[in-house]
Amino acid sequence: MPRKVYESSTVKRTADAVLVVAALSAGPLVAQTAEQHRPMVTGVHFDGNRAIEDLVLAASIATTASAWSRHAFLLGDLGFGERREFDETEFRRDVVRLQLLYRQHGFYEARVDTTVRRRDRSVDVTFLIEEGPPVVVESIEVGGVEGLVDSRRLLRRLPLRSGAPFNRLAFEAAADTILFTMRDLGYAFAEVFRNYTVDRIQRRARVSYEVFPGERVRVGEIVIEGARTVSSRTVRRNLAFTEGSLFRQRDLVQSQLSLYQSDLFRYASVGLHSDSLLRGSDSLARVRVRVTESPRERARLGAGYGTIDCLRGSATFTRANFLGGARRLDIAARVSRVGASDPTRLGLENSICSQVRNDLFADRVNHFASITLTQPSLVARTFSASLSGFTERRTELNAYERTAVGGAASIGFRVGRTPVSLTWRVTRARTAADPATFCIHFDRCEESTIAQLSDYRREAALVVQAVDSRTNSPVDPSSGRVTVVALSHASPAVWSQVGFNKLDAESSWYRLLSRGFVLALRLRGGVVRALTTVIADSAIRFVPQEERFYAGGPTTVRGFPRNEMGPVVYVADSLDQSGDPVNLRSSPLGSSAIVLGNLELRMPSPILPGRLGFSLFVDAGELWEEAPEGLVAAGLKITPGAGMRLLTPLGPMRLDVAFNGYLRQAGRLYLIDRATGNLVLADLAYRPRRGTSLLHRLQLHFSVGNAF
Repeated sequence: MPRKVYESSTVKRTADAVLVVAALSAGPLVAQTAEQHRPMVTGVHFDGNRAIEDLVLAASIATTASAWSRHAFLLGDLGFGERREFDETEFRRDVVRLQLLYRQHGFYEARVDTTVRRRDRSVDVTFLIEEGPPVVVESIEVGGVEGLVDSRRLLRRLPLRSGAPFNRLAFEAAADTILFTMRDLGYAFAEVFRNYTVDRIQRRARVSYEVFPGERVRVGEIVIEGARTVSSRTVRRNLAFTEGSLFRQRDLVQSQLSLYQSDLFRYASVGLHSDSLLRGSDSLARVRVRVTESPRERARLGAGYGTIDCLRGSATFTRANFLGGARRLDIAARVSRVGASDPTRLGLENSICSQVRNDLFADRVNHFASITLTQPSLVARTFSASLSGFTERRTELNAYERTAVGGAASIGFRVGRTPVSLTWRVTRARTAADPATFCIHFDRCEESTIAQLSDYRREAALVVQAVDSRTNSPVDPSSGRVTVVALSHASPAVWSQVGFNKLDAESSWYRLLSRGFVLALRLRGGVVRALTTVIADSAIRFVPQEERFYAGGPTTVRGFPRNEMGPVVYVADSLDQSGDPVNLRSSPLGSSAIVLGNLELRMPSPILPGRLGFSLFVDAGELWEEAPEGLVAAGLKITPGAGMRLLTPLGPMRLDVAFNGYLRQAGRLYLIDRATGNLVLADLAYRPRRGTSLLHRLQLHFSVGNAF
């Protein structure tokens, strides 16, 4: 009868120590002197691994492949890329390193072999892994928490689970989870003792934790260190606790995050003081807050390029702790279409910015400038207020031009963990659009009527927005989700001459698949309904162009050009002898409701995987227009495609190509009356012809940043 072998916590590191000694003593102890003769590593591969990904295995070994350009034709001879040499000693140690890694993940019987393909001056290595069956966690016990916490709920929160491989890293992380839970209940000085036994024959592990909670404590003295120009009162307003409150570990974490978010400090630490326990009628814990102040003034300049924005630039200036009390002053400015519009026209509209050449509103550059004063922690730590003023001129390609001067007052607070803002925005603004859009909306095509509809008016809106962001990166997330919900109301009740109600909701999910593959999903829905709008002492029902929904372009449905998926109107100077329009242009009308869905698989490139990536995507969308009988659907559109992504400090640069199998959008065709300048309806359902070749069915987009 075979004898069972047990590994207790008192000798649990013995086997690992033997392997470490073997790894450190493997091979010659003296480095080779003729390093220049070592061959170059052209590739490192893993075969047979299932439980641990290639990226994790590669990070745990010393042998690393050279840059692809180092062994590419001509590039390597010119010295492009980093050359990594093959070290026989480290290579043999890598075998032991991988065995140690598999032991930590519960695979005690893992075997690692190697194959080396040698050439004249290079090698290509492969690690052949036979993982074997893992040691499985049979039971987990947590003692000492009876009457303090629900043991079953606590076990569900642990990263180590019964029936899973006995991962030593998860074993240590589970102890940290238990300790955090106890400290979050007020047991600031709790201790957790951990133990395990491993039956190598039965491949079973038994895990136990014993908790000594100690006394439940409250926050005593708060010691603030490092604050010089920022007052202690300002620091305390950013803390989630006060003297006398029950000690909770999460309050320390939230306080540290709040200090960083105040932009007053480049370093912040909140934790127990080394001499923290004060005896009294209640146990009190001294808390130490250590900060290092950041520079008060920061300025940033930026520049970029986009096919629609052409050359663009931005500048920001921030003054932290403005007039004390952690107030922040922000000044921002942006400009776009530089080089393609007056007064900066350089002729770029005929070359790299050709998409704006025929835009109805490309005569001047777009600009935006604002000044904002923010008061954080106004009443409570999570309550803030801000005042801002701004001026802008912005356009949507072929849709509208908006010129506005205004201001806004906003308050921010949290509902649970979700940030919520309530903003009242008022502007004196005008929205100019293609005259044909007014013909569609109001059935009035006279120049005098269009001039009144395009004149300046007072617009005000009350906007409530909630943002729930739980991703691992704000620029290029690979896991988590983001949900944004915004509700807008404009009416005379909020001092507006324009009236509408608008709901816009969007949620995106990201999931990291194996080996760097990311699956991304985005759903969006919105609806806007017209209320009373007062224009020239007349009350009409009208939704401004800038509040309507548009689809088509690099961030919505990529199979269509910018804003051309929805309803459009066509305008031409005249008709030629064959009945075709002369100087035809189109303008999107916008829609009253929208539903969008995007599914994208992002994958690393085999070449430069840290910089270059590819994607496969499917975009779908449908728009609705408001009619007397209700919302009328325009039809569901689905466009598949593929793209290439290059990671930059500004975010991913994308080149997407999508297939569009649909006909061009049908719409009303208007002709310009040369005598009066008014528009005359020529066709109720004009549809431009489109080429039938594959090239005419492909839509190309270049942009910076992810689609969602």
